[in-house]
Amino acid sequence: LQGIPIEDDGMEVLGQGLVGNQSLRSLGLEELDNGMTVTSAGWVAFSTALCDTSSVNSTYLSNHTIHHICIEDDEETIPRDISLYLQLNKEHPQYAARCKILMKHPHLDMTPFLHWGLKFLPLAVAWFERAKPCTTLTIYDEDSDLRRLVLDESDEAFESRELTAMYEFVRGMPMEVMKSRSGLAVAAAYDKKISRIEEENKIALERRDRKIEQLEEEIMRLRGL
Repeated sequence: LQGIPIEDDGMEVLGQGLVGNQSLRSLGLEELDNGMTVTSAGWVAFSTALCDTSSVNSTYLSNHTIHHICIEDDEETIPRDISLYLQLNKEHPQYAARCKILMKHPHLDMTPFLHWGLKFLPLAVAWFERAKPCTTLTIYDEDSDLRRLVLDESDEAFESRELTAMYEFVRGMPMEVMKSRSGLAVAAAYDKKISRIEEENKIALERRDRKIEQLEEEIMRLRGL
């Protein structure tokens, strides 16, 4: 699309065209006609197409295929969030959707899945298992010229997120759970797991605070010498 007079309105149309597109991998917009420029407003549609954060399902249905957009000053012009999405699509296409969901939805609303009943629970557990690699994947960061974690989240934080989602799902349908002995067992198991993680996090924070206090005391002692 070189030399075409594209500004913010044109970028919005192009961005909307990316939604649901699973074939386009590179888009060249070099040498915009007559010195026309694209502002941050023009990139909004692209950001939404690559990662629509309005809902978990919208994020899942976003574009995870395109991985390169070239425009004028190339990557220096492209907003950081879009560069990140493009790099994720390029390096880890099989995990892009899951990683974007975890990045943009810290709290996964399980309400839309309640009508599935308890049969949805193993599917949700399996989804988290398949998404677990997102906590260790890295991508190239153009700003620092280094690699960075896609999702900077500890194993404990990830497990806590999973258990909280499962717990809220089970608690969202108490009548059905009460009819099932296995459902009650599941609810009790998640209660225990969440309590255990909360206790472990509390202990870890207390250890960190004690360590900080010891370091501060040592600094004060050294300064007094």
